[in-house]
Amino acid sequence: MLINKTFGCVRYVYNYFLAMRIELYKTENKSLSYSKCSKLLTQLKKEKEWLREPDKFALQNSLKDLDTAYQNFFRGNKKDNKNQGFPKFKSKKNHYQSYRTNFTSNNIELDFTNNKIKLPKLGWVKCKPHRKFTGKILSATISKVPSGKYFVSLNVECEHEELPKNNSAIGLDLGISDLLITSDGEVFKNNKLTYKYEKKLAKLQRQLAKRQKRSNQHIKSRIKRIRHSLT
Repeated sequence: MLINKTFGCVRYVYNYFLAMRIELYKTENKSLSYSKCSKLLTQLKKEKEWLREPDKFALQNSLKDLDTAYQNFFRGNKKDNKNQGFPKFKSKKNHYQSYRTNFTSNNIELDFTNNKIKLPKLGWVKCKPHRKFTGKILSATISKVPSGKYFVSLNVECEHEELPKNNSAIGLDLGISDLLITSDGEVFKNNKLTYKYEKKLAKLQRQLAKRQKRSNQHIKSRIKRIRHSLT
């Protein structure tokens, strides 16, 4: 499947150039810019033909993400921000995989009528659109979550419609039994879906603790699906 292959290629490019930047800094006390890495990627694709199979924007964006991670790390050090760690190698064991591609020449389209989306290198794929929108598509992020499902998130530029001013204000009160109550009496009910899934998750985790290792896989997969529902 080309999507999974793209995940692997994106991870390979990220790790390859991270290792190169680390080694160059150790040996020559130098770093590599994004533009230099981009030129080296062109050469690498000639040496490794399988890197030419996936979407080219996905590989370029992997380099951009690596460069951003470097900049955030050094910027954080200057500001003494310890939360921004050094870039880490990506693992294929990570249950969440993703890549990002860019819009150009109508290579990304969404057909709301037929529930299909067009993506670079993949063509038209069946999907379940979350909601309709009007605007210019800028990029798409294709991801695979622990439950095994695939998602596409679109970055869309929309025109901002300013609402008319009515010179009135309203108070909002967050409740416990009800989600929200407005000062004019409108009540928004709490569907308590999170509570429902948390109870299921706790029950499965108790079952998992009692089972033998060889019989755990089914429960583990259900736990992954519930955790995905909670996020």
